[in-house]
Amino acid sequence: MPLFAVAAPEPAGHELAHALVTGPFSRALTLAIDHSGLGLARLKGRLATAGVPVSTTTLSYWRTGRTRPERPESLRAVAVLEGVLGLPANALTDLLARPGDGRPVTPGPLGWERLWEPRARVLPVLHSFDAADETSLVVLSLHEALHVDATRALTRLRVREVVRAVTEPVQAKVVVLRGCAPGRPPRLVSTRYCRAVRTEVLAEPGFVVSELVPHRALAVGETAILEYEFEYSDGVPDTRYDRRFRHPGTEHLLEVHFAPAAQPATCHAYRLDTPAGRERDVTAVPLSPSSPAHVFTGGAPRGIRGLRWSWP
Repeated sequence: MPLFAVAAPEPAGHELAHALVTGPFSRALTLAIDHSGLGLARLKGRLATAGVPVSTTTLSYWRTGRTRPERPESLRAVAVLEGVLGLPANALTDLLARPGDGRPVTPGPLGWERLWEPRARVLPVLHSFDAADETSLVVLSLHEALHVDATRALTRLRVREVVRAVTEPVQAKVVVLRGCAPGRPPRLVSTRYCRAVRTEVLAEPGFVVSELVPHRALAVGETAILEYEFEYSDGVPDTRYDRRFRHPGTEHLLEVHFAPAAQPATCHAYRLDTPAGRERDVTAVPLSPSSPAHVFTGGAPRGIRGLRWSWP
């Protein structure tokens, strides 16, 4: 009879040990976090204290396999996580050197600098919104209706979004709209199923930036509808409209309603990887006086999508 009985490893610990050997990274990280008893908010705080800040959204993406740490600062954060979670050195880092579990890795969100010009004056304002850099609501579906009057000027934009909560408790999203001429930016005139908690107007460059929150807090995984409307007042004719997408896979319907006296001669849908990039996926859009011009995109990549038109 042995003098000392060696306790069998707990099922959870055994499962974690197996995942650290076989991977994939996302499963090993998930089990390590669950085994530690630390929530994402506490992990975020530990990482920030160690000088490698990572948002709870990013940690959630790493857990689910939606993204993998690739940048140098992300890899440094993983090394710190190993210590915080009580894992051997390089236990998680070594898994990143292997192929994933066969599923395609969805790219993470694009930085605002990729979606606006690097020196755009709206960027400092965007970064002053916490929700702009830490997306807690991911857009699943986006429906936009833009109206053009008889003078060929944009008059209003109505938007309906379906969003899903990916983190809690902070749940908000930031929307940006640029006017057609400096000095008279659009105005947020109404909201439905949500409210604007902060709005910043950049009059000279013609931007308005608003932070919207749902009327009720959402549990992680829940969806909500957000509706809002902007009004243009510059009266300047314009020949295009586009939307910036940080995340991939958003279902997008853009329709443009032209007044009968402002029916264009041509209309094309396009995509841009960056504001200065060349147009991609250019497609002619049919025109009819009895229905709006529209383009529908399902599961499209990150970047800039829009419509442009021309008059005779």
